[in-house]
Amino acid sequence: MESLENKHLTYEERNFIEIGLNKGRNFTNIAEDLNKNRTTVSREVQRHRFRKNPSKFNNSGNLCKYRKECARYDCTKKEKCYDEEVCCRLMGSPYVCNGCGERNGCRKIKYYYYAKFANDEYSDRLRNTRYGINLSKEEAYEIDKLITPLIKEKNQSISHIYASHPDEIKFSRSTMYKYVELGVFSFKNIDLPRKVRYKKRKENERQRQRRETAIRKGRTYEDFKEYIGNHPGCSIVEMDTVEGIKGGKVFLTILLRQSKLMIIRLMEKKNMECVGKEFKKIKEILGEEIFKNVFEVILTDNGSEFFNPMNIEKNEETGNVVSYVFYCDPGASWQKGAIEKNHEYIRYVLPKGSSFNELTQKKTDILMSNINSTSRDSLNGGTPYEAAKLQLNEKNIEKLGINHINPNNVNLSPNSLN
Repeated sequence: MESLENKHLTYEERNFIEIGLNKGRNFTNIAEDLNKNRTTVSREVQRHRFRKNPSKFNNSGNLCKYRKECARYDCTKKEKCYDEEVCCRLMGSPYVCNGCGERNGCRKIKYYYYAKFANDEYSDRLRNTRYGINLSKEEAYEIDKLITPLIKEKNQSISHIYASHPDEIKFSRSTMYKYVELGVFSFKNIDLPRKVRYKKRKENERQRQRRETAIRKGRTYEDFKEYIGNHPGCSIVEMDTVEGIKGGKVFLTILLRQSKLMIIRLMEKKNMECVGKEFKKIKEILGEEIFKNVFEVILTDNGSEFFNPMNIEKNEETGNVVSYVFYCDPGASWQKGAIEKNHEYIRYVLPKGSSFNELTQKKTDILMSNINSTSRDSLNGGTPYEAAKLQLNEKNIEKLGINHINPNNVNLSPNSLN
């Protein structure tokens, strides 16, 4: 049986076939040396041989086998009696003239197998096959009717659409992007949610080094790594803020690393007092035990709004320490890259420079629900809402203002909050 490790013949293998044919070897011997099936070699030669007509020198170029009997100078394929003369060697194995000792003086049609020609022809055929559209007009129309509204009206991502409609879309994502390039569907590349690329920060020797404050002692990123090393399996939460316009309302964003669930709280100001108030509300909603299990470790940046960690770590009523706050290194937001990446979903709905002043927590809950109902590749096509059920039961998730949204109704467009 032919090995499946190398289904496609290489140029070297084709060259070996050509040499074997030139020496007059049969397909069986060639195939054995290549560890291939005899049929593979035979099919390769028949597919990629090329025709060569005999020279017209001292001949009319008439290739009909009856040309000597009828003596027609201009006999062509249009004539009913025309029958091309073919060598019997070409009718069966080896199907080519490579190893024939009489080919130089032969006046018949010839076929040859050359490795370079065969490999080039095969490459062109493979490239053209992959470039084509393997969809009927009806199939393309049905898929377009399904996908276009989800992308144009609801700003859903390709990964979310694939996770929500596995039975309707049979081709791969790379094929999807190829079809978009070819203009098969009504939407274009510009309609797809933007792909965020983070430029590598340039090293600046003159960059101001922030002094270590008393707040950061025992809470640095090195301390964070040491803690999670000593407590494997601990629950880690990333925290940040997202601004609208300067001086206006801001979002406090909290991401559960394990499930990718993002909690968004609308704050009047970007300060320590507002952050403390929001955490007090979350503790009251979840209760001390659940909060302690889910918010065991909190990693955030060096924003001044987070410089009162005791408001976050302690329960005001009992005085118990329920979590531990750690800070990233200055200028190293990549250390909490999961939440930075998730801010992309907020910017689909509220582009940079948008004002949050007209928003309410109720509208923020709608945004939060849509984001957490979006399928993720990192969750094997699942949603953060579904994954978070392992940490928080569904009742607690809904208490935080997060509701499950049907995949087809997920809306990440700017009009989703209207």
